Amino acid sequence: MGINRTYLIEEKDVVLAFSTNVDCRNIDNSSSFFNSADVVSCKQIHSDIIKLVDESTRGTEIPDCDALITNIRNLPLLIRTADCVPVVLYDKRKHVIANVHSGRVGTQKQIVRKTVEMMQSHYGSSSSDIIAAIGPHICGKCYEVDAACASEFGEKYIVGFSKSQKPLIDIASACKEQLEATGVNSNNIFISDICTAESPEWPSWRRDKCKERLGTFIVLC
Repeated sequence: MGINRTYLIEEKDVVLAFSTNVDCRNIDNSSSFFNSADVVSCKQIHSDIIKLVDESTRGTEIPDCDALITNIRNLPLLIRTADCVPVVLYDKRKHVIANVHSGRVGTQKQIVRKTVEMMQSHYGSSSSDIIAAIGPHICGKCYEVDAACASEFGEKYIVGFSKSQKPLIDIASACKEQLEATGVNSNNIFISDICTAESPEWPSWRRDKCKERLGTFIVLC
């Protein structure tokens, strides 16, 4: 599986990277953007638990959480996905970043909304200053769930039915709605049109039951 890197936030103080090679020590030219030994990741558990990251956690994996927030420069944050929704946030005024793993359970528990609220309460962020990027994820026409799961999300996120007549839900739209509910301007929300299930170059649990993961990195420069 090849390396893919995309920059969705074109601000002078932040770098956002998506890579199919989660081991950033093997990403070409990664040292131009961050020191791979400094990367902070999390042991993801499909929750709404959010952790604040400081110098004491540099280069570590933080246990039992699904979102990371920091205002420390040159401290890269990493989350891993393979169909779930990666959501990155950048407060361009307060210089705060967040990296969120929003899977089915985390989305239902409003982890994206809660992350913005934590940025507001701990760092004084204003929603009007936050830029959000939703990375490659499984799209609505590929995300088949059972009826019970669909009902938990709500009818407005059901975008159709599969050949087996199971509901198809748009999880990224739910994440976007959570951002907008906190006051993030819709013009500052960027959504990747890459569906991980449809694109063989991206890891997809639904398609391949794979062990590979998409790494989403964000770092203040």
